[in-house]
Order: sequence, then structure tokens, then C-alpha cells
Amino acid sequence: MKIIIIVFFSFFAFTFTIHAQNGWTQRSSLPAAQRYNPVGFSFQKSGYVGLGKGASGTLTDLWEFNTLTGVWTQRASYPGSGRYGAACFVIGEFAYVGCGWAPAPQINFYRYHITTNTWYPVASYPGTPFYTGVNFSIGGKGYTGIGFSPYTKEFYEYDTLTNVWTQKADFAGGIRQSTFSFSYNGKGYVTTGSHGWPANPYNDMWQYDPLTDSWTQKSSMPGAVRYGCSGFVIDSIAYVGLGQNGSVYFNDMFAYNINSDTWSLSDSFPGTQRVFPANFSIGSSGFLCAGGISGLNINFNDCWEYGPLSGVSSIASQETILAMPNICSDYFYLDLPESFSNAAQLFLYDYRGNRVMASVLNKGKNKIIINPTIASGIYYGVCSDVYNHNCIFKIVIRKEGH
Repeated sequence: MKIIIIVFFSFFAFTFTIHAQNGWTQRSSLPAAQRYNPVGFSFQKSGYVGLGKGASGTLTDLWEFNTLTGVWTQRASYPGSGRYGAACFVIGEFAYVGCGWAPAPQINFYRYHITTNTWYPVASYPGTPFYTGVNFSIGGKGYTGIGFSPYTKEFYEYDTLTNVWTQKADFAGGIRQSTFSFSYNGKGYVTTGSHGWPANPYNDMWQYDPLTDSWTQKSSMPGAVRYGCSGFVIDSIAYVGLGQNGSVYFNDMFAYNINSDTWSLSDSFPGTQRVFPANFSIGSSGFLCAGGISGLNINFNDCWEYGPLSGVSSIASQETILAMPNICSDYFYLDLPESFSNAAQLFLYDYRGNRVMASVLNKGKNKIIINPTIASGIYYGVCSDVYNHNCIFKIVIRKEGH
């Protein structure tokens, strides 16, 4: 898809073509404690982030993020003890959350009715207590296991109709924790992870078929072996990255084409390197929120969206605004009209229509820091919000020595 935008200024006109593409956009931060290893899930147009470990200990709070408005709303807290590294899967309008560390590995499980904002206890996990394990749902059933304390490769299926857990085939990749897992088209997938200390990380990928109760090894993820990864699924592509190998933290991301069993390098995460952020997918976008640098006891509460940069795809109304100073090098100011919502998106394009920068704006005066890698030249900006308000501007960037 491409969008043609023709913009007229006082003394000239310019035309440029924007090709819709994926990219990262920072969204409004979680308005609660910074946290490590929370749970994340989605339902309809909202994402949910909760539990985890903060500076003061384990947490029980749960927050809903409206991806259309960028607003966070606190929901009913988890009724069990605070925990991090919990198991979580969604079936219909229910999220199932249990196990985890608090301050020892747990086995109790609760069901969260998303539409009524209520929690109910369900059957406890019958296997070896664990945290930082595998989580996904397939065909109305939940699957979890394969974690730590002690290390285990046990794997269980939960039937929501009977409230019964059934042990399935052990994970064929061996004991480990801190994997990344997801499901697609009736099958589950598990990749990366580690066991032992010093860390013994992995990059292999395994597919689980519930019809045959069997595991099949698939193509390994390229790049460094790692654990504590995160990611999300958009259409038939699983995006996997971040994590650490025991000494180095990563921000690279890889795209796994599930249908062709092939990997390619994707857009690196633009935030601080980290492990164990919450993740969820909604429509054609994936989200990462919070996480931490466990070795330094540093936690985060920022939230990022990866998806189509298509805020200008259907322009209902647009106006021209001024960027000041209009010849700049390191930063410029934009005065976003009061008619806009907060958390509006700014995209900056070069004269060829290539996106070179993205930022988040609030109505009123905004200071925009220019990415130091951007070269001198003329650039065109498009601002848009969730209500389809749009404005455009031109900026001249002149770096020292050019």
C-alpha cells in the first residue's frame, strides 16, 4: 500500500509517496510500578499487563491498555500472592494465570473473566512447581510447563470445560526455563531459553502438535543464543528478540515465517535492552511493555508498539503547522493543536518518502529531539491521532559541517 500526499506551502508545493511499513512507536507508559517479568495478554482492542517483580517486591496489580486511546486503566488485582514469571494463557474471554515465583514456585491458578473484571480459582497445576515457563492456548485448551525450580521438561494441558489438567509428552528440547512461546494455526512453538549457571542458553525452535502429542524441531533462531526473550505474532510471522546470554543484553529482533520455517532479521527494539517484558498482539501490531535488567535490578514501565506505520492512510482532515526553528540541527519544537488527543504519533519522512524517525506527541508544545543519524536535508512530517486528526509540516535539518 502507498499513500500520495501533496502539500502546499506559501511558496512551493511538494509531492511524496509513503510506503506503508512496520516500525516501532513508543506508547504511553504503564502508570504503575516499574516491573520485571510481568504477564501480558490481549482481548479485543485492549492489552493487559500485571503482576511481576518491582523494587518493593512481587506485585498483584493488573492494568488494561486501550490501544486506540493510549489510556491505561487499573483492573481487579490478582487474588493470589504477588508473583513474577507466572504462566498465562487466554481462552475466549478468560485469562488463566498461575504458577510463578512468590517467593517460592507456586502451583495455584486463577481465571480472570475479562468482561466482568472478576477472578475465580481453578484447579491448581499438578506438575512440578515452576516459573518462567511455556504458555499458549490451542483449540480451547491451555498449555504450560517447562520451567525452573527445579528445572523441568514436564508439559501439561488444561481443559477449561472439565477444569482438569492432563500431562502430555515431555518437552523434547530438554530441561530449561525462560523460553519464548506462542501458538499459531493449531500448533504451539517454543524457542530459546537456558538452564544452569553460568547460563547455558539456546536458540533452537520446537513445534508441538496437540493432535499427535508430539514435538518436532524446526529451524533455529539466528543470532546469539539467549534466554528471557520476548515477542509477538502478527499474521503468520512471529517476532522474537531481546533477552540476554548471561552477560550481554540484546535489542535485536528476528522475524520467523511460521509457514515456511524461515528466519530473517527484523527491526531492532529501539528502547533499552532488557529481559522478560510483557507481550501481546492486537490486530496487525505487537506490543512490549516493562521488563528489566535483572543483573542490575533495573526495571522499566515503558510500552512500545510494533506494527504498520499507517497513521496517514485515511486522512479525514489535515492542517499545516510550523516547526520551529525551521533550520535546526539537534531539536525542534511543534505546537500540536488542542483538537488532537495526547499520545499522537509523529512520523518524519525524507524527500523519497522513506520514514526516518517516529515519536509520540501530546497536545500543546513538544520538543522533538532529532535522531543523530539523520543527515542534513529537507524533511516532511505527518502527525496523526486516534481520532484521525492530521497535520503536516516541513523541516530543514542542517548538521554542523554540512
